[in-house]
Amino acid sequence: MKKLFLILALVASFPTFARHASLDPAIKMVESCLAEQGVLLCNDNITEVLKTVNLDARGEFVYYLKDLVVKNETEKVVVNLYEKLQVLVPVYEKLDGCTEWSCRDLKMFLSDVSIRYVKISPISSALYVELYKAQAVQAGRYGLLMTLSEKADKATTLAEMDEMIKFAEFAKDYSRGIKDEYYLYQAGVAIVRNMTVAALKLRPGHEGIYKVTFDNAEVAKNLRIDNVIVMESNDRDALVVNFVASDSRIIKVSFKQAGLLGNTFFSNEDVYNNDNNQEIQSPFFKMELDRETKTVKGIFSSARYGKSTFSGKLDKSNISVYGQANVEGLELAQLIGKFKVKVGSYEMNLVIGKRTDDRSIYEASLVNNNALITFSKVSLDSAKGILSLVDSNNERKLTLGVVDISNSPLFKGQFLNAPQAKILDVESK
Repeated sequence: MKKLFLILALVASFPTFARHASLDPAIKMVESCLAEQGVLLCNDNITEVLKTVNLDARGEFVYYLKDLVVKNETEKVVVNLYEKLQVLVPVYEKLDGCTEWSCRDLKMFLSDVSIRYVKISPISSALYVELYKAQAVQAGRYGLLMTLSEKADKATTLAEMDEMIKFAEFAKDYSRGIKDEYYLYQAGVAIVRNMTVAALKLRPGHEGIYKVTFDNAEVAKNLRIDNVIVMESNDRDALVVNFVASDSRIIKVSFKQAGLLGNTFFSNEDVYNNDNNQEIQSPFFKMELDRETKTVKGIFSSARYGKSTFSGKLDKSNISVYGQANVEGLELAQLIGKFKVKVGSYEMNLVIGKRTDDRSIYEASLVNNNALITFSKVSLDSAKGILSLVDSNNERKLTLGVVDISNSPLFKGQFLNAPQAKILDVESK
């Protein structure tokens, strides 16, 4: 009786549609593979049988496998199919040509299996790039992007995050190059942005002012850019890289949602041109940081000025704020209030509260009789005891460590003014 139930269960897991009798030998081999090894394609003779049947039968075999994997999907089944279908595709290409439905359907099935495979495989940019290029249609590329976006959210190490960024940087530019719909490009941009935000939490020491010099004297004279300001903003804008002409206090170009791959910063997608500098069209940049020497080398490019290299050094950063003894485990609600602080030589009040029109959103300001600086992006890294306050234009930022909470919150940190390329020390009075 037990054996009968086992046979009935196995039979129920196979498709029941009519099929070419010529496929019977191959199907019996598949049934044997599933019963004995828990996979579908374990016998190389299956391919030999498929070589002897006609085009319609080969196409029908693809539908047979599609139905079968739905009823028997396991990690072993998916891995086996991913490996064996890659061997089978060239056979169909040679016998039928991929202008025929049998080969086209097999390739689309392989694309579907590939998406199932990446869900369980180790994170690998090389694998994802290969699969992305192999997708026969735009819908397959988008499906892969969505699957990998979900997988990226589960990345926990810098190595995994870097692998996801490598893939996404390729995918967004590849899709743009072959004229996919814009939403595919945006999906790749989002993965770069999200992984960069995640990696920033594990990789501090890059924010600050970099004094730079352009190698091309004519470009240097025209652009007058002498500082590159790197700062973290909120989840939407992520990493922001401002190219500044400090003598005129102008941010020439601001790259929001920039990427950080290892020690290399690069423009990702969202670019703002200062209203006074619209001659800088379609800019991009790439800048590599040597963390030991604090030096940078990079490329800046625009339609008018072409590509120019630059180099420089980190002049001042906020890394000291992360190294001081900050109070951990706090919540933003504990920091609401009005506090006296000294910003450089200026005495000011730091006001932290919630927006009147949306009590779930925090906002802050620095104010005295002569100045008012507002911060619409307020966040707290509770694990590090670091409060970050950024203005709406990503031009000014407070990075404050909460150094005491016993009576009233006490702060110690820095104020970054990007247009002026200045950092001032901040401390509670």
